[in-house]
Amino acid sequence: MQITVDAWDPSFADNPESPSRTGGTVRTEIELDPEDWRPIDAPATGPRRIVVVDGVRRIDARVELLEGGERWPGLCVSWAAGAVACDLDGHVSAVAEADVERGLFAAVDPGADFGRYPYRKVESADPGELISAAQHAMASLEAKVASMVAMDAELAVLDGPLRGRDQLSNSVGYIKSHSRSYLKGEQNAVVEKLAPGQRTPVFHLVSGWPRYTWYLRLPGTSSRGWSGVARLEASDDLTDEAAIALADATAAALPPLGSAAHKDARAPQNLTPIAGLERRLKRMLGDPRLLLRSVRAASMETGG
Repeated sequence: MQITVDAWDPSFADNPESPSRTGGTVRTEIELDPEDWRPIDAPATGPRRIVVVDGVRRIDARVELLEGGERWPGLCVSWAAGAVACDLDGHVSAVAEADVERGLFAAVDPGADFGRYPYRKVESADPGELISAAQHAMASLEAKVASMVAMDAELAVLDGPLRGRDQLSNSVGYIKSHSRSYLKGEQNAVVEKLAPGQRTPVFHLVSGWPRYTWYLRLPGTSSRGWSGVARLEASDDLTDEAAIALADATAAALPPLGSAAHKDARAPQNLTPIAGLERRLKRMLGDPRLLLRSVRAASMETGG
């Protein structure tokens, strides 16, 4: 088999799914009747021990596997996941766990030792499917890290959608941006009325998978439109009451963790522990130039 290696080709789409403006089946009567929807204030007290889990992913090289006139693309990917334990009473936070993994994602086995990039089979050779497989691998590592630390916390916040990481009853997914609109009419208008620290009522959403979800506005921006709004997700396995309790916990605990605009362009949604963790995890991925050199050396050993 002939193997060629190039630096990451930006023509590969980094998002295999095209965002939709609307979608999903929504039940809005979980916490309040639809006609009674209104912004909900945070409770006076909430969790004081929080764990924030995040992951980063980087595509280090594009590989082409050639044999018998057939061509199969592959991706050499590095990803890392970690957790920050936050003590809100002591105003301290520390990295509690962090790990790095790598892999060569392709539909066929290259039959070569790529060193730090063990082969990971993907059923399809479509570039979007390769990226999706790498994303799932990162999510699995995040879930592993979360399971190691979340039981010591009152609340575990996992950056990104909760799908595939919902085994822990005290965990929520944290979505910073909004490519889809799930609410309509008066319920959607409640999001725009949120003051900092307020949340929407909990609603149930089925869009690809079922979960509870709600919106929360963080402080540090104007209270207009969707500025400073994050969406939270909780496991479908919870009762309505447990999901509402989690929503209250996030409204009480997360606003103080919002980042400042002069430090982070994604403020305030990019929570301060997430921003710091991301910087550390990116360093843990290693020097991409050295990693690319190692991949090229492995391909040369096979005659590529």
